[in-house]
Amino acid sequence: MANQAPGVTINVTANATTPANPTSTSNWFVAGMAAGPAGVAVPIKSMNDFNLYFGQLISGNLSGRYTLNANVDSTLLYDSLDLFFREGGSAAWVSRVQPTSSGVAATSTTTGGLFLLTATGKGTWANSSSSNASGLILTITASTVSATTVYATSLAYNGNVLATATSLGTNADIVNWVNSLPTYISMCVASTQSGTTVLPASGSSVSVYMTGGTDVAVADADTPAALAVFTDILGPGQVSYPGNTSTTTAGYLVNHALAFNRVALLDAQNTATAATIVTQANTVQSAATDPSYGAMFAPWLIVPGVVNSNPAIPTSTVFNRTVPPVALAAALMAVNDSTNDANVSAAGTTKGASTFATGVTQTYITSDRALLNGAGVSVIRLVPNVNIIALYGYRSLAFAPSFVALNNVRFRMQIIRDLDAIGENFVFSEIDGKGQLFAAFNGAIAGQMNAYWGRGSLYGFTADDAFFVTTDSSVNTPTTIAAGQINAAVGAKFSPQAEFVTINVSKYLVSANLPA
Repeated sequence: MANQAPGVTINVTANATTPANPTSTSNWFVAGMAAGPAGVAVPIKSMNDFNLYFGQLISGNLSGRYTLNANVDSTLLYDSLDLFFREGGSAAWVSRVQPTSSGVAATSTTTGGLFLLTATGKGTWANSSSSNASGLILTITASTVSATTVYATSLAYNGNVLATATSLGTNADIVNWVNSLPTYISMCVASTQSGTTVLPASGSSVSVYMTGGTDVAVADADTPAALAVFTDILGPGQVSYPGNTSTTTAGYLVNHALAFNRVALLDAQNTATAATIVTQANTVQSAATDPSYGAMFAPWLIVPGVVNSNPAIPTSTVFNRTVPPVALAAALMAVNDSTNDANVSAAGTTKGASTFATGVTQTYITSDRALLNGAGVSVIRLVPNVNIIALYGYRSLAFAPSFVALNNVRFRMQIIRDLDAIGENFVFSEIDGKGQLFAAFNGAIAGQMNAYWGRGSLYGFTADDAFFVTTDSSVNTPTTIAAGQINAAVGAKFSPQAEFVTINVSKYLVSANLPA
């Protein structure tokens, strides 16, 4: 179907034998429960980033791992990101899941005077006061420069300064400055209301505090709003809601992956009963529009705990943590993609080994592992003889055999990304009558496909065995040219993964002649 708006459309199908008309993969997009801004994708490069934007002051110390109350518990999200970074992951985007139909965001209605600040996220997290450093606080300090009063402003969350500005001159300047900041940094939106100005006299300062935020439990229905902030501008990658084993939420994740060229990594229930997990996987397969965009992992992992060695801080010591398996899967994929195509499986004792986990919560016998693998559930296990905890399966939830292998699913994602980038170079190009544009288009795509083949990601003894690219009159007709289209048909054989290895050993008598 022709594009309805200027741009590039890439379609990948399983057909690699007959030409057909055209009809940074390492990112981890993470939804989860925490205190902090909502409705925005927050870039997280380390646990320090997570603590800054989603932390709380616990016994005077800033921590991103807490049970704030019965409705807000960040431990699953914190531990999953912690494992992701420890295993080599480098870039995550976090979207806080907040209640969409209830709950209240903190405001400065009663304490801000002229300024009205509204937290970008419901809950008590932004509530603040003059008696402690917790919550969100706007501070305005006045000084005189060349006989003119100017204002320096700062926004702080839990005592950490998020942003500062100097030499602002009016109320409007302060409002506009707050609203010009990235939403995850300002954590609020600003406007003015009826009231006495809070602008201080020269040589003094005033602070604007937040009140009224309330915490409410989240539900499955709140997940789509959290996923919606992971827009296509952020590119491909993996998407998860660590620890959430609801099949409803899993359906949201898989359908999001389909819409945004990503792969949904799903946690299986933490159970020793393989049949229960198979039922969970089958339910997700039935609910998803295209289940090949999802992959499920089991069991959960045991990792070292958070140890408090300071007796002056009365927080509990956690010696072991139980972490959802998607965190390891996402990290392994991120590490693999730094040096390989996504078609290289991030599994096995080499590319799938954990360097941080100390154990698994469940051990499945061979027949159970076969049952899970057949249902599209990838198992993490302690591999005998080598004593390595590794991701020891790499399947998607696809029904059709063409995309059962998770490496092929993720390679599809990479190809769409790469060919989209190539296609963008040709949008609004002049379509000449000599076929020069079509030849250049063909060459650019073929060059990319040849690079895949050279690295082994496309299967064939020669490049011609592995792929074809067609841009001739069979796909670029007078009608399509008149409509402003440039079309290409690409067929490729994705290299399969070696999932089953068999070694046959035959014993010979010492007097026997061995076969040549």
